[in-house]
Amino acid sequence: MAPQNSYITLGGHRHRYIESGGSEHTMLLLHGISSSLDFYEQVIPSLSKSFRVIAIDLLGFGLSDKPKKKEYTLELYASLIHEFLDKTGSLGGKLSATGHSMGGKYLLASALLYPGTYDNLVLSNTDGFIHVPSLARGISLPGVRSLLKTLITSKKVSEKMFASAFLDTKKVNAASYHKNLSMSRDPDAFDTVMALNRNLMKLDMSRTGLRNRLGELDMPVLVIWGDQDKYFPPSIAESVRSEVPSSRLVMFDECGHSPMLEYPEKFSRTVTDFIFAEPNCLPNTCL
Repeated sequence: MAPQNSYITLGGHRHRYIESGGSEHTMLLLHGISSSLDFYEQVIPSLSKSFRVIAIDLLGFGLSDKPKKKEYTLELYASLIHEFLDKTGSLGGKLSATGHSMGGKYLLASALLYPGTYDNLVLSNTDGFIHVPSLARGISLPGVRSLLKTLITSKKVSEKMFASAFLDTKKVNAASYHKNLSMSRDPDAFDTVMALNRNLMKLDMSRTGLRNRLGELDMPVLVIWGDQDKYFPPSIAESVRSEVPSSRLVMFDECGHSPMLEYPEKFSRTVTDFIFAEPNCLPNTCL
């Protein structure tokens, strides 16, 4: 049976989350942009055999609140994640976390701003390592934003954009695919994306100085990437591996931007094997 939706107030806003599994070792799951915790639904049952899994719809996405005038920042998301961990009794014990795409960037911010929180991290096709020019904020100007909203949330364009997150959509569970496609078309979530874009400077790892602090991370980190990722090419994965201490890279062959949906069994096994690897394994020899 799929875990039931629960709701929790964080920073004054209502958030959806789920909890599954009874292990003393907790695994936090953070989704990417224009997405929700449902992006992990194909791996949650497997991960729940080894972990107490908690997954949350980040503020502005999924079934969580989507405040129109919120100032979104890396510090805000890090604080909301920490509050979530605190209120769900997840701090102080064994705690791992997995972040996909945008969620990976917020996970890194959380680890840097709240040191000692995590025992280990998994970064899947993570954001935070590309330079977005300041001019890109122009797409969130009112006139442009209105046109884009109509276009991007349309059936034809949204389906094409969503499909680009996968190498082969036929390999993805059909029900999961359509559920996540529906989430990606949410007009209110589009407004959140535009708000993120307007506040680019405070959501950028380099501009906020957090990228220069990656050397402070002192826990094992697994980097998972798809070798056919159209959003963040494999060369970005090499940057992540080289900049994040004690990290190792696992490249999924014939895989796009979404390994947890394209190869759920392999993803779950890779994550679990990494977390429970022998402590004295070197980053490039474990698994």
